[in-house]
Formats: sequence, C-alpha cells, structure tokens
Amino acid sequence: MIHRSFTAKVLLAVLATFPLHVLAQVQVQQAMPAPKPAQATKPLSSKPAVDPAAEAFGAWDKDRNGALSFPEFRAGWVQAQRMAELQARLRHQFMTVDVNDNKAIDPAEYGSLLLIKNAGKSAPQMSVFDANRDGKLEFNEYVKLVGTLAPKDSGKGAAK
Repeated sequence: MIHRSFTAKVLLAVLATFPLHVLAQVQVQQAMPAPKPAQATKPLSSKPAVDPAAEAFGAWDKDRNGALSFPEFRAGWVQAQRMAELQARLRHQFMTVDVNDNKAIDPAEYGSLLLIKNAGKSAPQMSVFDANRDGKLEFNEYVKLVGTLAPKDSGKGAAK
C-alpha cells in the first residue's frame, strides 16, 4: 500500500502530467508573495485552496481507505498519462491554427478550424467560447470549444 506519506518526488512527477487548469492554480498560488504579518489580507476567493496532490490522491483512492493500492495507482497513472497526451495534442493543434503566433485564435483563424468547417452554417459564433470577451480564443477557451464540438465516442471499446 502507498500511504499519504508517499514520496513528494513521485507526486510531483504525477502532477506534472495533470491538466493545465490544475497546474495553473498551483502556479498562481506559488507566485503570490506571502502576506506581511501586520497587514490584513482578504481571501482571493470564497473557495477553499485547491491542493492538487490531495485532489489526485482522492481521485485515485477508489475505495476511500486513505491508501493507494498498486492497481489504484496504476489506473490513476494511466489516466494521467492519457490526459497529458491529450493536452499535448490539443496544444499542437492550437499552435498550428494560430498562424500569427499571438498565443490565441483570432476571428480570421477561427474559420479555419476543422470543427467549425465541419459544422458549416450551424457552427457557433466565436463569441460563444470567448469567455473573457477579448475577441480571440486562448488555449483554455479552445479546449472548451473542442469539448463542445468534437464528436463524442459512442462506445468505450471504439477503435483508435
């Protein structure tokens, strides 16, 4: 059994494979300077701080006994590797469409997305996915577009 005192190096290696939104929260927390003791600080949000290690452990500990068996660890590891591969493929596709290299998909580039071309006249306007309303799609907004418009697998045993 692998207990909560699991080596920090291994958990960091595992977390390196996690989706960008989880890692972004960790990077923001690490980049924030420590508050001065005499200064009162307001919490940035009403949500409790996200602990990616605890989140990963909880997701992988299927029987909720506070320990990871090897099969639980293996299943979690495989899932983390698949997520890392998916993120890498999405990032590559995003960079391919971003022909002007401005780290965003502009309205002119939006029309060249295969999912938009395939949707034809029923394709949603770019503004549907532009969460921050800056007139372009950043990577996280692109991921939501792909999640919305990509065909869904109808069966678990579908051929790759």
